[in-house]
Amino acid sequence: MEKIIQNVVVFGGGSAGFLSALALKFKMPFLNVVVVHSKTIPIIGVGEATTAWIPWFLHQYLGLNREQFYEETQPVWKLGIKFIWGDPSQSHFNYPFVTHLADKLAVLQKSTAYYCLDSTTDSSIYSLLMEQYKSPCFRRQDGEFVIDERFGYHIENSSFVAYLERLALELGIKIIDQPVVDITVAENGDIHQLCLQDGTSVTGDLFIDCSGFRSTLLGEILQEPFCSFATSLFCDSAVTGTWMRDDSIYPFTTAETMQAGWCWQIDLQDRVNRGYVYSSAFISDEAALQEMRQKNPLMRDDFSQIRFKSGRHQRFWVKNVVAVGNASGFVEPLESTGLHMIGETIKCVCDVLIDSDQRPTPALINLANRAIAQKWDDIRDFLSIHFKFNHYVESEFWQHCQQHTDIGEAAAIVDFFQNNGPSPIGQILLRPNSVFGYNGYLNLLMGQRVATKYQNKHETLDLDYWRQVKNYFMKNCDNALSIHEAIQVVKERKCQWLSS
Repeated sequence: MEKIIQNVVVFGGGSAGFLSALALKFKMPFLNVVVVHSKTIPIIGVGEATTAWIPWFLHQYLGLNREQFYEETQPVWKLGIKFIWGDPSQSHFNYPFVTHLADKLAVLQKSTAYYCLDSTTDSSIYSLLMEQYKSPCFRRQDGEFVIDERFGYHIENSSFVAYLERLALELGIKIIDQPVVDITVAENGDIHQLCLQDGTSVTGDLFIDCSGFRSTLLGEILQEPFCSFATSLFCDSAVTGTWMRDDSIYPFTTAETMQAGWCWQIDLQDRVNRGYVYSSAFISDEAALQEMRQKNPLMRDDFSQIRFKSGRHQRFWVKNVVAVGNASGFVEPLESTGLHMIGETIKCVCDVLIDSDQRPTPALINLANRAIAQKWDDIRDFLSIHFKFNHYVESEFWQHCQQHTDIGEAAAIVDFFQNNGPSPIGQILLRPNSVFGYNGYLNLLMGQRVATKYQNKHETLDLDYWRQVKNYFMKNCDNALSIHEAIQVVKERKCQWLSS
């Protein structure tokens, strides 16, 4: 019989460490969970954007109280991504977090995508809300307020981590603030213990490696091979900065094309966070900072520059080590998948431990490794489409991307779209449990105006019904509150939540 897991050691704090500890303790309260981290290693206190899956993970899977979460972290709703990207003849396109394009409404003959091949701007209520800078909080006819919870979050990382740490303490999770000075390995190759600076040590049955890019346990100690994504994703650097807010709050992440990469903008309640992700092969750090400052003259002087490599370890679960977050893999945050993969990974671990009665078999671990590897590879392929088909700026970097980006298994989806249009039948080409789904691929291909041989025969489309649908979207937008109004409604706890 496999060894039973009773004592879990989480190595590293931050969002990966504390989310892992909380998930394990919430789902298996009988586990003894210890977090070992050092506050001498600073948290990156910048804005962080999420996918639309994260509110479900936080509030339904983990059961975190929404009111407390909003009070302590002060998030901003992220309805999607505004891409200054793709076809230079358009100012931007929206990628809203609703599965509208691949869906077929009851009143229409075809899926929504067929009715907006020329423009996706008014293809959903969320896209229209993004255009009007409005919130997902609506005033009903009876005067009550409801929030349509099909969104992600913008969160300030340090306040988010502080909130998670407080919850961990309340759950009885032991938190040790000590640097790790040595790591011992058992004869069978398992991690045996973490030796701390104060002379004590911590042993466990399972170690969760949340050591970030260092990947101390999985990468350095166990030497798990790293699978590079360098043939698909060419960016390897970033410069980040902030400024205090003096204008409206944007309910979306902005992704803007730059000369040698792209810029994000994440709006928080009190400030704006901006980051330029670029390829050091095409621009120097100094030139990247200069381009960033020209675009953002309000940026303060306390900027940060980061080097990274895109890819994943071959397996995230090896022997008695599970790597979560950047210790497992990393891709640039073009689709805000950092917290998403933390959640997906630790949920997978919880599922395996629960289903095996804390005695995970090699077969379960192998399938878990396969599932998480597929998700990382799906993200890589999806991001590669952003680079392959972006013509917004015709610089040396973007010409290189158009000519040399390997789009992996996404090539079959692109080929199908180019030859057959947006037929939902194409979703059979997706990987199992695709992170973005067929709607995500359609949103990106149509938003970037990737050419398709398919041509609508407008006389066969029920355009009168489509106009009625769009009018319905617009009328609902009229009932949506501004971001500031919605923040106040949530503070006063006057709203109901409509979970997706």
